[in-house]
Amino acid sequence: MNQVFYRQYRPQTFAEVVNQEPIKITLQNAVRDGSVAHAYLFCGPRGVGKTSMARILAKAVNCDKPKKGEPCDGCNACEAIRGGKFLDLIEIDAASHTGVDNIREVIEHVKFSPSQGKFKVIVIDEVHMLSKGAFNALLKTLEEPPSHALFVLATTELTKVPATIVSRTQRFDFKRLSQADIAEKLIGVARDNKLQVDDAVMKLVARAAEGSLRDALSMLDQLSSFGKADLTLEQAEELLGQTSLRLLQEFFDQVFSGDAGSAIRFLKKIVSAGRDITQFTNGFLEYLDTVLGYASSGPQAPSMLVNEDRLLLEKHGRVPRERLVSLIDLVLAAAQRIRSSPLPELPLELAVVQFVEEEQTSDSQAGFAGKADSKIFKSHQTKKSDVEPAVGSILSSGDSPPNRFYEETHSNWNKFLEHVKSYNHSLISSLRLAKVVACDSSKLTLSFPYRFHQETVEQRKNKIVIEKALEEIFARPLRLESRLASDLADEPAASDKPKRKGKLVEEALKVFGVGSSNSPLPPR
Repeated sequence: MNQVFYRQYRPQTFAEVVNQEPIKITLQNAVRDGSVAHAYLFCGPRGVGKTSMARILAKAVNCDKPKKGEPCDGCNACEAIRGGKFLDLIEIDAASHTGVDNIREVIEHVKFSPSQGKFKVIVIDEVHMLSKGAFNALLKTLEEPPSHALFVLATTELTKVPATIVSRTQRFDFKRLSQADIAEKLIGVARDNKLQVDDAVMKLVARAAEGSLRDALSMLDQLSSFGKADLTLEQAEELLGQTSLRLLQEFFDQVFSGDAGSAIRFLKKIVSAGRDITQFTNGFLEYLDTVLGYASSGPQAPSMLVNEDRLLLEKHGRVPRERLVSLIDLVLAAAQRIRSSPLPELPLELAVVQFVEEEQTSDSQAGFAGKADSKIFKSHQTKKSDVEPAVGSILSSGDSPPNRFYEETHSNWNKFLEHVKSYNHSLISSLRLAKVVACDSSKLTLSFPYRFHQETVEQRKNKIVIEKALEEIFARPLRLESRLASDLADEPAASDKPKRKGKLVEEALKVFGVGSSNSPLPPR
C-alpha cells in the first residue's frame, strides 16, 4: 500500500520545512552551539509542521554527523527516527493518553539513560488535552528533568495549557502557511507523481487548506485518486465540496447589483447543485475579508489571483467601505444562524434582502437627483432601426439638456474605445454599434441592435475588461448594463414626451385643486 502524500512528504530536515524560518534558525543555532533547552512548547494551527519539527529536532540532537545544526538524515540515529524505530524517541498523543498514570509512566522511563542516542526526546502532542492531575504530575519533571531528557510539547490550543507549564518551556508560535507556499509545494508533489493538475485546481486546494499543508496534501491525494488524466476545476470543486473564487465573486456582483431576487436565485441554484451553504458562507466571508483588506490597504492584490480575478478584486475593492462593512456584519450574523435554521440557506438570503433594502434606502435619501437624471436619460431611447454608433445623437435631442455625465461620455468615448482596444481588440466591433441609453455617476447603460453583440459584451471576461477600462478613463467605478434595441422599441419615443408631460401636469393640478383639463392654469 502506498503512503499517503502527507506522510510521504513529511519533512526530514529543517531545510525541508515549509516556511517557519525564525523557528528553524533558532533551533538550528541551538543545536549547533550545544545550547538546546530542556523543554519546548510548539503552538499553532493544525498541519503547519509542529510534530515534524519535533522529530527533526530529535534527529538533530542525536545525529552522529550534524552540519551546522542540521541533521545528516543518513546516520543510524537519523534513519531509525525516520523509520519510527528509535527507542529514545517517545511520542504520546495526549488526546488518548490524558490520565496521571500515562504521564507517570513517561516520567519513570525518562529516569533511565538513553539506549541508542545521546538524548531521550519526549514529544507530547495535543498537550492541552492532559487532565489537571497529569499536568501536576508532569510539572516537577518538566522543571528539573534529567540532563539527557528533552521535552517537546505541541498544542493547537495554547490557552488551555496551564501557565505553570508554559513558564517552564521555550515557546514557539507556528504560523499558518500562505497560499503561495502551499501551492508551490503542491505543484512539486504533482510533478513528482506525474499528476496533470491545472494551476487553478492547485490554487483552489491551497485556499481550501486554510494554511494547513497537511490538509492540502490530503486533498491532493484525494484528487489523485480521481485519475492521472487532466482534472478540471469544476471536478475538483465537486470532489472537495469547495466553492471557487469566481463563484464567490459572481455572488458579490449579484448582491451589489441591487437585485435581491437575482441574488437569491443565485443562492438557490448553488444549494440545488448540492453545495454546502455553510462552506459557501464561510468562503464568502473570506472573500469579503480579502476585499476589505484591499479597500483598506490599496492595490496589493494577493499573488495567488489570476488576472481576471485580480481585476474583479480591484473593482470590488472600490465599493464604499461602509457598505462593505455593513454586508460583512449581516453575513457574519447569518453564518451564526445557519446551523439552527431549518432551511440553512434562509439566513443568508435574509441578509441579502436586508442589505439590498438598506442600499436602496440609502440611495433614495442621498441620491434622488442622480436617479432623476437616469429617468431623463431613458426618455432619449432610440428605435430598433436606428443603429448608428452615435453617442452624440444623445446630445442632439432637444427635449432636455444633457447632464454632465452624458457630456463626459461623449467627449471621452473614442478614448474609451481605444483603451478597450488595448485590452481586447475584438470587443471594438460590438462597442462601435452601442448607443448610450443612460449614464450616471455609477452606471452606464448601452443598447445594442443585435443580440449577438449584447451577449458578447455581457460575457464575464469581456464585461470585466470593459468596466475596468471605464473606471480608468472616467476615474470612477462604472457598472455596465446592456439592453437590446428591440426591447426598447416598444417604450414611448421622445416625441411622445410632451403629451405625457401635459397629462401628468393636468392630473397633478386636479390633485391639488388648482386646475382641470378644461380650465386654464392659475396666473403666476
